[in-house]
Amino acid sequence: MKEDGACLFRAVADQVYGDQDMHEVVRKHCMDYLMKNADYFSNYVTEDFTTYINRKRKSTCHGNHIEMQAMAEMYNRPVEVYQYGTEPINTFHGIQHNEDEPIRVSYHRNIHYNSVVNPNKATIGVGLGLPSFKPGLAEQSLMKSAIKTSEESWIEQQMLEDKKRATDWEATNEAIEEQVARESYLQWLRDQEKQARQVGAVPGPRPPPPTARGPRGGPCPPRGGPCPTRGGDLVYLRPSPWGSRPPHGGPRSPRGVPVHL
Repeated sequence: MKEDGACLFRAVADQVYGDQDMHEVVRKHCMDYLMKNADYFSNYVTEDFTTYINRKRKSTCHGNHIEMQAMAEMYNRPVEVYQYGTEPINTFHGIQHNEDEPIRVSYHRNIHYNSVVNPNKATIGVGLGLPSFKPGLAEQSLMKSAIKTSEESWIEQQMLEDKKRATDWEATNEAIEEQVARESYLQWLRDQEKQARQVGAVPGPRPPPPTARGPRGGPCPPRGGPCPTRGGDLVYLRPSPWGSRPPHGGPRSPRGVPVHL
């Protein structure tokens, strides 16, 4: 809290309103409450009570135990004062006992007050007399709303990422299919070209072997048949015992004499 003489009222404003800048409102309500209950609180003041109240209304005037008792009754919440320890050194109680969270302040150097809050329990607004008020309900509602919004945003983000992945997968699949079709077509062209080359390399039917010609140029019959000579006489040739070609080049008679055609 700011050290400007209003530290006590700042600490109480921080816990009741959630804003220490509301200290002037807290001070005014406190002084008005003291004036309304002057017959009781004047017993604890040595100076003129009206003079005391007028002095305490100044924004730079420090508060003390009388103001803390008045604020405990105003907000019907206990006021606990701590000083270098976990146990309060003083506690001011309200008129009625209840289970509301107390207002906690810490006292330093015998001159300064700070606000002590429990971060796990909401206390703002408690003691203001608001009907059907539940501390922390607004924070819980905001938290639930924030969580719901966060979950919806996360779901939308996941759906968007899934859509992106699906689009990328479809594009990749189309590219793969196109590549496979192209490779298949090129392979078909290579196969067709290979078959065309193989068909061109197959030899055609072989020509018949040359027919043996007789002396007159006509065809010569098979071995053992008559073969016409130039004079028109027929000469019978026996098959040679050495095959189709005798060792010395020409046909021979049974006696070994070459036959002259």
